[in-house]
Amino acid sequence: MVRGVRFIVTVDQERCTGCGNCVKACLTGALQLINGKSKIVDERRCDGFGSCIAVCPNNAIRLELRDAEGFDWSVVNEIIFESLMKKLAMTSAPLK
Repeated sequence: MVRGVRFIVTVDQERCTGCGNCVKACLTGALQLINGKSKIVDERRCDGFGSCIAVCPNNAIRLELRDAEGFDWSVVNEIIFESLMKKLAMTSAPLK
């Protein structure tokens, strides 16, 4: 993966209360709760869109422009596949 300057979220551990809103909002799985606090677990999965920022009640998340590995676009394929499988499961008749 190519490194370059791009936006990555950063979590202020002092402000984070571990509510988990950001983890749910992060469609790419870049954030997880670890020891009761939100942490970025894989910067390659951070899309830099900031959907996590909008749902944080404590303003603990911000975008930071920094040197990082490029976004892992295969994550998008995983998300699309999972979404299609859920839709298929909801619309398919049970097998007899």
